[in-house]
Amino acid sequence: MSTLISLNTRLDWRDLAKVYRLIFLTVLLIIITACANIKRIVPINELKPVDVDPRVKFIDTNNIVEVETSAIESIEPEVVIESYQRLLTRGNPEIRKEALHRLADLTMRLAEAKMGREEEGEQTNLTPAVANASFSKAISLYEELVKEFPEYSSIDEVKYQLARAYSLNSEPESSLQILDQIAVTHVESLSYLESQFRRGEAYFVRKDYRVAEQAYGDVVEKGVNTEYYDKALYKRGWSFFKQSLFTEAQKDFFTLYERLLHQQKVGNSQNKLLNDLVNDTRRVISLSFYNQDGAASIREYFKVNGAQTFEDQIYDALANLYIEQERFQDAADTYLGFIKQHPVSLSAPEFHTKVIDIYKKGGFPSLILPAKESFVVTYGRNSAFWNKYKGKVIEDLKVLLRVHLDDISKFYHANAQKTKKSTDYLVAAKWYREILLTFSDPQIDSQYRFALAEALFDGGQLEQAAKEFETVGYVNVKSQYSRDAGYRALLAYQAIKYPKTATQLEKLLPSIQSGTKFSESFPKDPKAAEILARVAEQQLMISDVQGAINSSNKLLLLPAKLTRKQRERAYIIIANGLFDLKQYAKAEVAISELLTKVKLTKQQQLNFRNRRVEAIYQLADSARKEKRTNEAIELFLKVKRLEPNLKVAINAHFDAATLLLQIEKWSEAASLLESFRRGYPKHPLSQSIPEKLALVYEKQKNWNKAASEYTRLAAGQKDPELAREGFWRVADLYLKAGNKTKAIEAFKNYVWKYPSPYLLAQEGRYHLVGLYESSGDKQKRDFWRQKIVEFYAKDKKQNNTRTAFLAAESKYHLSENLFIQYQRIKLKLPLAPNLKKKRAAMKKALAAYNAIAKYEVAKFTTASTHKVARIYQILSDDLMASQKPKGLNEDELEEYGYLLEDQALPFEDKAINYYEVNAQRTTNNIYDESVKASIDALRKLKPVQYDKRERLEAFNAVTF
Repeated sequence: MSTLISLNTRLDWRDLAKVYRLIFLTVLLIIITACANIKRIVPINELKPVDVDPRVKFIDTNNIVEVETSAIESIEPEVVIESYQRLLTRGNPEIRKEALHRLADLTMRLAEAKMGREEEGEQTNLTPAVANASFSKAISLYEELVKEFPEYSSIDEVKYQLARAYSLNSEPESSLQILDQIAVTHVESLSYLESQFRRGEAYFVRKDYRVAEQAYGDVVEKGVNTEYYDKALYKRGWSFFKQSLFTEAQKDFFTLYERLLHQQKVGNSQNKLLNDLVNDTRRVISLSFYNQDGAASIREYFKVNGAQTFEDQIYDALANLYIEQERFQDAADTYLGFIKQHPVSLSAPEFHTKVIDIYKKGGFPSLILPAKESFVVTYGRNSAFWNKYKGKVIEDLKVLLRVHLDDISKFYHANAQKTKKSTDYLVAAKWYREILLTFSDPQIDSQYRFALAEALFDGGQLEQAAKEFETVGYVNVKSQYSRDAGYRALLAYQAIKYPKTATQLEKLLPSIQSGTKFSESFPKDPKAAEILARVAEQQLMISDVQGAINSSNKLLLLPAKLTRKQRERAYIIIANGLFDLKQYAKAEVAISELLTKVKLTKQQQLNFRNRRVEAIYQLADSARKEKRTNEAIELFLKVKRLEPNLKVAINAHFDAATLLLQIEKWSEAASLLESFRRGYPKHPLSQSIPEKLALVYEKQKNWNKAASEYTRLAAGQKDPELAREGFWRVADLYLKAGNKTKAIEAFKNYVWKYPSPYLLAQEGRYHLVGLYESSGDKQKRDFWRQKIVEFYAKDKKQNNTRTAFLAAESKYHLSENLFIQYQRIKLKLPLAPNLKKKRAAMKKALAAYNAIAKYEVAKFTTASTHKVARIYQILSDDLMASQKPKGLNEDELEEYGYLLEDQALPFEDKAINYYEVNAQRTTNNIYDESVKASIDALRKLKPVQYDKRERLEAFNAVTF
């Protein structure tokens, strides 16, 4: 304490109070620091008011009083001095007074110029006037003026210049004496304020702060709005400060500080003196609080005196002061004190960051992390500060937030990597999420989201980790982390342990989707092929066949080199998949490519060849169903062409033929059907070929081949009725073909094998009649005519007009032989036996023709009636033309003629009678050849009755 008192012998009770207070605060600070669990370096020399000086000087920075210049500025100084010296000798007091004043001022100016040159190191090339000038000469002149003319109107200015000359001549005491005189005797002088300011400066230098305070105070009181006001405030504040009168000092300094800030705002912010004054004023304010209760004193000051916009500057200045003194905890507390009072101030984030820097600089590592966490909480996205501001403020804040969040998250991540605890990894993840929620920059997002995903992965949150990895990998694809993130996402999905109840789809789908994204995003990556190949297999496992096909196609298109196994497996998956999905057109192409590019076992080759033609077959079948017949045929034939020995080719062969039948391409159809039967004679489908070929041959009118096929068809027919119909068809086709031999054979086979149905059998016999007729085999012809007649007689109940007609015709034609035989018997001598013979033949013929009537067939009834008439007429004619016995004379011959005529006439009458029976049938609209022939015969036999025109017209008018 004695040391402190010795620093200023003029201490009064106020000084002692300040000293005691300073000692108390120092001791209290030491106690607090000792109690705190923080290392603090206490400087050897504490900052005390007596040890601190102002950093801004005002004296002699410029000429305070300008000396009136000569009217003749171009005259050399030496000439002017000589002129003034001559004026001094004239004896006129007024002239001498002015000459002394001007000579003294000129000498002063020249001495100052000389001093300036010397300070700049330019002591050569001085003019004689400058070289001879000195402050001592100026002092002599000024003193002479004061002594001779004490009542001089400008004596205050002269004394001021004299004081200034003493000061520049390093005679401060003499200078101060003059200034004291001015202060006492020249209060109203224009230089009074300047003189008082200089007095204050002089006493301040002498550490007589009380007198200096009064001098400065006089300037402050009287010099408002002068250039000395701010300077006097500044120095009076310092004078108070030096006396430890901090409250008084703060009043001056804060008044000045506000004025200076305003000047900076409205004036030239580049003014060095102004800026220096602002800085030092702020410094001394902080020094005053430093020597009180530090930040607590600041808080109390503004509480009492009202808030100011520059409060943050004062806290910052005090904190920097503490930092200079290495009182790091006090510096941190100062910043934190401001933050507590003004949490949403624009300076708060900066101060908080400075706190963190202080902890770093002061060696307090345990406090750094909590401070950073507090920073994030106080200014982060959920804080009042964040909600209050926007734009550049927030953008600038983000820079700090990123630094702190980066440190926090890395610390916890590093700690988790040491402990290997899942919970520690999740703590790190929490901070990484905070970063991501705060920043939107893609690069920042990728960097920290990747770290977040890693922390989640190591923390056991595999599904979340995978999703975050995917965001990095596939949203910010240009990020340096993208590839690794995509791969890590896949690993995360694969590492997930699913519950036993999970389906295969639930287990594999995430890995499939992730693997697909990786291969699409990084196709050149060495892992892309392996991953995509695995994806395809997994898609098969969940029955996503189309997905497996797509993946395999992508695999084959990858720029990365594939292994042979990968490539071949891809071809197989594509080929099988397309077939299984019934995409047969694509399957055919894929299988064809597979067969040329993949080395397969014999069994595999067979399987795929089967699948290929099956695919083509299915395409053909679809085309058939959609009525694209030509396309279907071509596809069926393609199957046959590609794989003629495979089972499906057999069906394709047959189907192609069937379709050709449908579109009536008979030749092509026949060719295919015939080749099918040759190639597969025992195949079940061959059984239907005869029917198809029969149809083809019929359409081609190749009746012989058609009959041949129907023969096969009928022979193989299990249904007797269908077999019967087939055999009839065979006979009919041979008949159409004109193949008499085969037709006869077929009809004979039919009628002998199938006498029933009777009607058709009769037709068959009738065909045989015609065939033998055309072949000239009359015997067999008549044989079958006889069979017709016989079967007609047997099956009376089944007969109809057709069978009656056939029987009547057959009977009629069979009777023709009897007629011919009868007609051929001539009545020659001896007449009696020949007549008997003829009558016997006549009887048979008549019986035959008369039997025809029972069939009730008009054509053959009229024909047989006509034949009966002819038989009678022939006998009559033959009798009349019979051979006459030899040796008869003319009368005998005449008599013999009458006798024959008597014999012949009844027969003629019968003939006429039968002719007339036929002729009468015209009344029933029957007029056929036999009726006509009968009428013609009547014209000859009964010309009077029948050979009349109108009768003929009547006959001719009959229509049939």
